[in-house]
Amino acid sequence: MRIYIPLESSDLRGDITPRLVHGVTPQLKSEVPREDAEGWEMIATLAAADDSLRRLSGTLRRIVCVAEVADSVLEMADELPTARRLVEPVSWDDVEAILVDEPGSEDVVERALAGDEKAFMASGDIDLMWYDVIEREVLANELGA
Repeated sequence: MRIYIPLESSDLRGDITPRLVHGVTPQLKSEVPREDAEGWEMIATLAAADDSLRRLSGTLRRIVCVAEVADSVLEMADELPTARRLVEPVSWDDVEAILVDEPGSEDVVERALAGDEKAFMASGDIDLMWYDVIEREVLANELGA
């Protein structure tokens, strides 16, 4: 299953440990039946970005990585229709891409972290920039990890 894993900058330097992740689940398809595959992927991505915001400590840019994992490393989770619980670490070899808030979005993220509901909603409009996994070290340095 393709999953979207919420990260913080320090995760770029180490293993991707078990945590709540998001994906296109049967529950999501059932709750949003008129969406297409691309729309479901975006919903899962944004759910992971929201979780990344909640995890942030250091950088003020949300980070999500996209990985393919076996269904056996996921358990059901009740938090959202996209949610699954990752029960085993994910190797960076299984990561397809890293998504990061575009530079200049830090003010919105900072206000969202401070509890500003409008800023939290506005964070969904921030473009997530795509990075190849081979850029992980450069990205970690850029984000101060």
